[in-house]
Amino acid sequence: MAEKVRFPDGREVDIHDFIAFMYGLSKSDVEVLHILLQNGKMTTDDLSQKLNVTKASISKALNNLLDKGLIQREKAPAEKEERKGRPNYIYWVEKERLYKKLEADLEKLAGTVKDALQKHTALEIVI
Repeated sequence: MAEKVRFPDGREVDIHDFIAFMYGLSKSDVEVLHILLQNGKMTTDDLSQKLNVTKASISKALNNLLDKGLIQREKAPAEKEERKGRPNYIYWVEKERLYKKLEADLEKLAGTVKDALQKHTALEIVI
């Protein structure tokens, strides 16, 4: 069962849809974030197999999530045979860090809305 966010007027929205809207995430981005939240540390190969999609589409989602500060990554330990090319990475969600980011971003959003409303009200009085 998907978690819902309930608004003061009683409307509900799926938590994944809410996070997607808040950060401008695609459906693929949200699927990757969800899998990382459920499974912990994973490689691009792991994610691509789990979601049955190409590594290219996983990489795009991972880069977007990294850019938005929603996930972390580190280089995977080198295998015995040194391979050439791009390094392998391990990706994960640090849940407490994600929760704090969401909270801070929501507080910032509330402040922005408050400022905009105050300016709007001030404009109406002047006009």
